[in-house]
Amino acid sequence: MVNRIKYFVVILLFSGGLSAQDINFSQAYVSGSYLNPALTGLFNGFVRVSSQYREQGRGALDTKFKTYAVSADIKYKFNTINKFSKDILAVGLFFVNDRVDVYDFNTNIINLSLTYHKALGFRTNQFLGIGFQGGVVQKNINREHLTFEDMFNKIDAYTFPTREPVIANNFAVGDFSLGLYYTVTPNHLTVFGAGVAYQHFASPNISFYRSQKNITNSNKLYSKLTFHTSLDYKSASFITIQPRIRFVKQGPFMDLDIGSNIKISSFNWDMVALHFGLSVHTIKDLDSYGVGPIVPFFGIQYKNFMIGTSYDIVMTHLINTRKNLGAFELSVSYLGEQTNEGLVCPEF
Repeated sequence: MVNRIKYFVVILLFSGGLSAQDINFSQAYVSGSYLNPALTGLFNGFVRVSSQYREQGRGALDTKFKTYAVSADIKYKFNTINKFSKDILAVGLFFVNDRVDVYDFNTNIINLSLTYHKALGFRTNQFLGIGFQGGVVQKNINREHLTFEDMFNKIDAYTFPTREPVIANNFAVGDFSLGLYYTVTPNHLTVFGAGVAYQHFASPNISFYRSQKNITNSNKLYSKLTFHTSLDYKSASFITIQPRIRFVKQGPFMDLDIGSNIKISSFNWDMVALHFGLSVHTIKDLDSYGVGPIVPFFGIQYKNFMIGTSYDIVMTHLINTRKNLGAFELSVSYLGEQTNEGLVCPEF
């Protein structure tokens, strides 16, 4: 029971008592529209479908934190100035579920993206994309599973009634985001991209105490600013080096992710490929700075399918515990009708 109270305190701190943070995927580009609305439709092909599973706290907590994500986007190319200049209109949809089973505590996010990629050169080797995203953030919790200090019978159980206010167990709020992304392919060996996203700019109230009049009932979801840049450089016949930088600031929290992948391809460029990667996070959490997780990564690509796995190796531990609070992540993606059009988004 004591552990359950501790978990509920953590839930309230990060989901009901203080302004909250977003879910952070290590394989950030798999669900590109979740990272930046302007990444919708930015891939070689007509349709892309991706899924992710992230699990944290196995072996350290009585119940694990689990996150699921599914995303899909399609695009349409059309001529503007001449046959060499093709703009792209893309539509995307993603769904994210974050849950803690012991309380049936769920955060569900569903968003629709609309993105326009404008060709900046006659040979379509430069694009500037702008994306808008709108949707819903929904939260729910099972009140029957909650226990409070005044419920303890001072013997062996939590059987007394509580004087704690009754919280809302289910609510939904609107959510909106904007993004920009620039990509250029100066030659057949190099692709460079950089983007910025401003998410949750309406800062919706996500407090479970939203219906209470006599206590603080506001918990704004911090707006989030994300900057990310990537380079794909084919350094040898079958080797591509893929450095990545991602910076996220949400309220007082910051995360700087620096790393690189290496893609080893077969004779046919995208028939079979292996991906290896390593990244390091530097984080600001409340009032302290420190080294965040180190994340090794492995992925395999076969024709239109890609599978990736990563593990966050936590360098510092919450509340001075030696238990493993690392996170495992698995992703599966499908690209339909691949083409070689020079418009590329990082794959993981």
